[in-house]
Amino acid sequence: MSTAPLSQCLLETPYFKVVREQGYFIIKEAQAVNGVVAVPTLADGRLMLVNLKRRAIGGHSIEFPRGAIDTGESAADAAARELLEETGWQASHVRELGMLHSNTSLLASAVAVCQVQIAEQQAAATDGEVDNLLWVSRQELLAMIASGKITDGHTLSAAMMLLASESA
Repeated sequence: MSTAPLSQCLLETPYFKVVREQGYFIIKEAQAVNGVVAVPTLADGRLMLVNLKRRAIGGHSIEFPRGAIDTGESAADAAARELLEETGWQASHVRELGMLHSNTSLLASAVAVCQVQIAEQQAAATDGEVDNLLWVSRQELLAMIASGKITDGHTLSAAMMLLASESA
């Protein structure tokens, strides 16, 4: 009688592996923390959101800027870089808020969440990914969430982490 191995690699790509461990399917990536969400904040407290096309959902999504953490890059550095690349805005200070797990039943990796203070000056060049920027108060952010205008899980989690850190 043979028994199945405790861990079996089912698919390996340059970006991730799909493994079966004790009957469960898990996606594992090279870095345990592989992405970052930047929560851009002006001195007056307003938050920046981006509106961009997300092909996976077939439409536009309102989100906080986010992206991958490059090999050897800190979460704070990645947050500042992603903000600059996507919006053209420069970070003046970055504060790590914590980690989030996008799907604990499937994904092994985590995403860092950072509040990024920004100065009120804009750089010109962006990567063209973002269609437009939105500036909202925390009350407007909550209203957008309550009305279903914001559905992105990373943005919803990052908003909660920001609000919780401010009330602690």
